[in-house]
Amino acid sequence: MDTIRKTFRLIVLMLVIGFVCQARICFSAAVVEGKVNINTATADQIAVLPGIGPKLAAEVVKYRVNNGNFKVIDDLKKVSGVGDKKLEKIKSFVVIEGDTTIKSMKMAKGEKGQK
Repeated sequence: MDTIRKTFRLIVLMLVIGFVCQARICFSAAVVEGKVNINTATADQIAVLPGIGPKLAAEVVKYRVNNGNFKVIDDLKKVSGVGDKKLEKIKSFVVIEGDTTIKSMKMAKGEKGQK
C-alpha cells in the first residue's frame, strides 16, 4: 500500500512539473522586430535572435573577431552551433551592413503585437 502511495505521489509530481514547464514554454513567446548587423552587433544584441542564446552569440562575436567581418549572411554557418535550420530561423533578422535595430519583447500566447 505504501508503494502505491509513493508511486501515485511521484506521478502527480511529474504531472505538475510537466504542466509548469509546458506553460512557461507555450504561454510566452518572443516577438522580434528589426535587424541585427552581425558585423557590428554586440553579443547581447545577437542573443535576441530566435534560437540564439548568450553562448552562441558569444561564439558569433568570437568568430568575427578571429576571422574578420562576415561577407554574406550564409557565412554564419561557419560558426560552430549554427546550421541550416538555425540560419533559416534568423536569416530575416540578419544583415551585414547598416545599423542594428533589433527589439525583442515577450508576450503571452495569443496576444497580438503592435505594428
